[in-house]
Amino acid sequence: MRSLATGASSFTTFVQVLPRLPSLLARMRPTWHLPSLAALDEQFLRSNGIRGIIWDVDGTLTGDRCSTLEPQVEEPFRSLLRNPELRHVILSNSGEERFRQLGEIFPEVPLLRAYRLRGEVLYRRRLDGTDTWSAEELESRLAQGAMVVRKPDAQLIDYCVRELGVGADATVMVGDQYLTDVAGANLGGVRSVKLATLAPDTFRRTVRFSQVVELGLYRLLYGAPR
Repeated sequence: MRSLATGASSFTTFVQVLPRLPSLLARMRPTWHLPSLAALDEQFLRSNGIRGIIWDVDGTLTGDRCSTLEPQVEEPFRSLLRNPELRHVILSNSGEERFRQLGEIFPEVPLLRAYRLRGEVLYRRRLDGTDTWSAEELESRLAQGAMVVRKPDAQLIDYCVRELGVGADATVMVGDQYLTDVAGANLGGVRSVKLATLAPDTFRRTVRFSQVVELGLYRLLYGAPR
């Protein structure tokens, strides 16, 4: 049960998505399918008025729970971070341990998270080693029944848009999953970039199975991705 509360189990996403599946299936279409992160270059950003990026990590920048960027995204990602006209946040469906690890891998990028506790949404932010929640506060809130809010969720996107401060019209979600990254972006009123999943062999069997099902549903409803 604790793994569900903390988001450590990949089953948590399934539990949260299943009751809303019919609605989410109608929101699986991304604004853009791009062949690689390198295609998200300065010309693409300027022509589409993009000034803020919400990043997924596992499958988009790294393998599953891996601690280093995949080689093919290293330079494109670092180039985007160096762009003074862009703002960035990370929004990942990760467990608590992975959340802390991501803060170490990407210390310069705000890492955002939310929890539901007794009908209230509580927000958490980590940047450059500083967490808005202490370890004691986290343990106390989890003990009280706080549950991690996972993508897809419009409130998470709203939180990211507020953090970026450039407006929803200038924000894009970059991820590798239709039912979490793309559907979440559509729910939150921002555009989305869908990339192919990186290092698929690193993912747990349950995640790989869900990815196959997700792609099959997309093809059934919308045809081949293009």
